[in-house]
Amino acid sequence: MHIGGSTQIAARRQRVWDAITHPDRASASSSQGSATVERIDDRHYRVSISAKAGLPVQFTLDLSLIDVAEPSRVTAEVEGSVMGGAIRGTGSIELAELGPVLTGATYEADVTLGGMLAGIEPMLAGPLQQAADGAVASLRERLEAEERAGS
Repeated sequence: MHIGGSTQIAARRQRVWDAITHPDRASASSSQGSATVERIDDRHYRVSISAKAGLPVQFTLDLSLIDVAEPSRVTAEVEGSVMGGAIRGTGSIELAELGPVLTGATYEADVTLGGMLAGIEPMLAGPLQQAADGAVASLRERLEAEERAGS
């Protein structure tokens, strides 16, 4: 399953980079659910997700950074299990400086579901894309508010 999109954020690229690469800043919450990020070491994190994809779902993923090119790109691998089925994937976020206070962000992930989830993967694609879009929109709003406040 492929999930992806892009947006423009009215904030400096370094501010966006700092937010997506630091666990305390990357944690997010919205009406679609929440994600908390726990740092294990410089390249490994544990991500706990609570999402509303029809029914509430909670799961934890191990995330490993595999490519970091500050402040332009970060790529990661994830693995874990959801409802007894394995989940594995890779994802990346690319940042482009479009202006002094304007950053382009492109995100994409390719995820493979196992177990009983593999059979319903097509039904999950839409809700998971909506959750990803909602998380990015929430991050954009938070960063733009910080940029306006000068903090």
